[in-house]
Amino acid sequence: MMADKFDASAMSASASADRSDPTRQRLQSVRPLMVLVLFFGSGLTALLLQTLWMRELALLFGSGAQAAAATLAAFFLGLAAGGAFWGVLSPRLRQPLRWYGLLELGVALGALGCLFLLPTFHGLYGALYDQVSAPRLLLAVKLALALMLLFPAAFCMGGTLPVLSPLLAGTPGQRTGIAGRWLPVLYGVNTLGAAVGAFAAAFVLPQAIGWRWSYWLAILIAAGVGVGAWWLSTRVTALDGSAGQPVTVRDSTLATAQSWGTLRFLAFLSGFVTLALEVLWTRMFAQVLHNSVYSFAAILIVFLIALGIGALLVSGFSRQIQRTADRWLGVLLISAGLLVATTPLVFMKITDGLGYLGHNEGWIPYLATLFSAVTWTLFLPTLVLGLVFPTLLRLAASHPRPVGQTVGTLVALNTLGAIAGALAAGFLFLDWLGLWRSIGFMAALYLAAVLWLPWLTIPTAAAPQRRLRIVALMGLLSLLSVIDLSRLPIVRIDHDRRGEMLVQVWESGAGTVAVVRRGDDLRIKVDNHYTLGGTAGRGYEERQAHLPLLLHPAPEEVFFIGLGTGITAGAALHHPVRRVVVAELLPHAIIAARTHFAPWQNGLFDDPRVRVLATDGRNHLAATRSRFDVMIGDLFIPWEAGAGNLYTIEHFTRVRERLAPGGLFAQWLPLYQLSEQEFGSIARTFSAVFPQVTLWRGDFLPHGPIVALIGAVDAQPLDGAALREREQALAAARNSPFADWPAGGSPLLLFYAGNLGELRERLEGYPLSTDARPIIELRAPRTQRQQAAGQADWFTGSPLVAFFEDLQRALPPAVDPYLSRLDEAGQGVVTAGLEGFRTRLGTGSRTTRPVNPVTPDEEATALREELRRLRAARDDLERWLPEL
Repeated sequence: MMADKFDASAMSASASADRSDPTRQRLQSVRPLMVLVLFFGSGLTALLLQTLWMRELALLFGSGAQAAAATLAAFFLGLAAGGAFWGVLSPRLRQPLRWYGLLELGVALGALGCLFLLPTFHGLYGALYDQVSAPRLLLAVKLALALMLLFPAAFCMGGTLPVLSPLLAGTPGQRTGIAGRWLPVLYGVNTLGAAVGAFAAAFVLPQAIGWRWSYWLAILIAAGVGVGAWWLSTRVTALDGSAGQPVTVRDSTLATAQSWGTLRFLAFLSGFVTLALEVLWTRMFAQVLHNSVYSFAAILIVFLIALGIGALLVSGFSRQIQRTADRWLGVLLISAGLLVATTPLVFMKITDGLGYLGHNEGWIPYLATLFSAVTWTLFLPTLVLGLVFPTLLRLAASHPRPVGQTVGTLVALNTLGAIAGALAAGFLFLDWLGLWRSIGFMAALYLAAVLWLPWLTIPTAAAPQRRLRIVALMGLLSLLSVIDLSRLPIVRIDHDRRGEMLVQVWESGAGTVAVVRRGDDLRIKVDNHYTLGGTAGRGYEERQAHLPLLLHPAPEEVFFIGLGTGITAGAALHHPVRRVVVAELLPHAIIAARTHFAPWQNGLFDDPRVRVLATDGRNHLAATRSRFDVMIGDLFIPWEAGAGNLYTIEHFTRVRERLAPGGLFAQWLPLYQLSEQEFGSIARTFSAVFPQVTLWRGDFLPHGPIVALIGAVDAQPLDGAALREREQALAAARNSPFADWPAGGSPLLLFYAGNLGELRERLEGYPLSTDARPIIELRAPRTQRQQAAGQADWFTGSPLVAFFEDLQRALPPAVDPYLSRLDEAGQGVVTAGLEGFRTRLGTGSRTTRPVNPVTPDEEATALREELRRLRAARDDLERWLPEL
């Protein structure tokens, strides 16, 4: 209906001329609404494919900011090259719709090629990874591989708007009226299609059909658009060649070579500012969200909708734009600059100073709060930003150059500006200026452009231009004085209630990392609400290393996925290790750990045996050819975007491939952040890869527990005597009271929870987590919100105790194959461990049922003996609980 409205208004301008205009008649025969539907599908497909490519290449290159930047740069370079190439070629294409259809078919074929080439590129990247040690050279390798994969499809995408432009250009005498209205409409409809694609990629398709089938759907949509455009082209006669040729345009303020320079400059600037702000605003909201795939998608959806509506509005003001181009652009740039400058202030007001959004809300209310906050903060500024580039397209229709070539050039420059803006914001401005000053700098760029713009255009009204320059200058001065975004806080510090103090903070495109002191506790926080660990939990963090390292007979080569404070990795140096490799995704977390946590790290950063890598741990394991005796996965926040990749069957398979013979992998899980369903899914996925899987408690905190799934390459029973010897050596080295453990057996056995490898049938009802359908990444954010609203429970407390009891009842220590080499004292320690965990919950003392049928007298005697032994073990346990 909108398309028909624009067509009718354009037709009424000059009725007699229009009736004799063959190009106008062709446009009518095309039925513009059908063209808009096709171009809407183009936008939807482009965003779907971009999302899927970003995900696939994150699995190939890692989830780090540099890997994401390489992928994004490759995609945008393809778009820019396609816009420039097809723009030059478009004046000679007599069947624009047919060529548009061919380009969409090219997109489908290029995407299909990516799908089949990805396995080959995994092998190629792995072969290059170990050969390239310099980080910058490795980044160049990632960019080159991404270009090889994405360039063909992106090149075709970039040509779609330039190729379609001549169809809308009209004859030389009527070009402005038709193309001037339709180009912004096409751009806006395409952008709204991208918004729908973003919604589908986050909230619909992965849950319904999984990522792999979503990819096939995107290919089918692209192919369908191509076939539809080809069919539509058969209903239209070829253009006579005049629509796309240069013309002489009279009464235009932009009909000069000098003004063409202005259009090109503003096209680049618009792309630079818009994409830089998308990066910066996403980082801004990351401070107050749970940072799942849904949260980031919500920001992108609102952003794209605002840009699309802005483009449609430009078409409605077509005549005013043409008559007062200089003033219109000046007003737009000033308005956009001032609105952008206010977004941090509005954001701080809405979030009450970096407060967590939707703290106690369920899933649907949380989404409503999220979309509302993003809309109130970003919609109006983004809407005005979205007016700028479509205005340039509108003005390009009146320029004395072929329309397709003009549009292609502007699209290419806008895309190159987008690449530069995204990279500059993520790798330069956030590091150099910080978040708030970076947003202010983007606002200042638009205001400064107004001071420069009037000198490059023909002065049609000197007085209005002077007034615009004065307003722009006042806006710049207010950024430095009245607004002054540098005064806004970077990290939320609760000094009054918790006594927190900010020690140091770092900002980057990967996140905001802060070291915070709370009393005697020093901790690392990421994006305000995520804690990577602290000195108060030193004993728990050290145990995350000690437990798996003690279970291995001779751990020499050790790998850690995640650094945190460095306390866990440092604990490994108490063992007779030869090499320790640590992979940490956040570079500034490494700096924070090295700078502030050295006293608790056992010389981690000074020990020549240690190598700390600023890289994605999964990516490193997938690419390297090194093998390790013990590998340890840190406690990852399940609902955080990207964390779900560390719980899939593909990741666990790569881990197993990197284990040496007899190797062990320990994956720690925060049960206070997982539901029983999610734990079951991870446990089943883990058990599908490792032949032997045991479950171990990490503490005696029933309401805040952590556990470790420990997978072994070779199934073999635990040697209790050898374990005790290793424990004594470790206790002596650390001067630990466990050196005098009197209860018999091994104190480590207190943490043993059960043999999941022998009880796999109990996990069959839970779904496997795969890269194509990452259950944890998709479900955990919803569970987190439901738990906050009291609609779901974490796997803690009584349900967890019941689960532990069920494991021990189904496979008591006396018949557990993994414990077959333990003596009676060792088996008793296992039972006492469950008793101690149950006691901490306050559920009282309950014994397990006997395994074999017995007489009542025998049962009574056995129970009395069991109770006596358990009481003695519990007395020892209570003595050592402070150490635990």
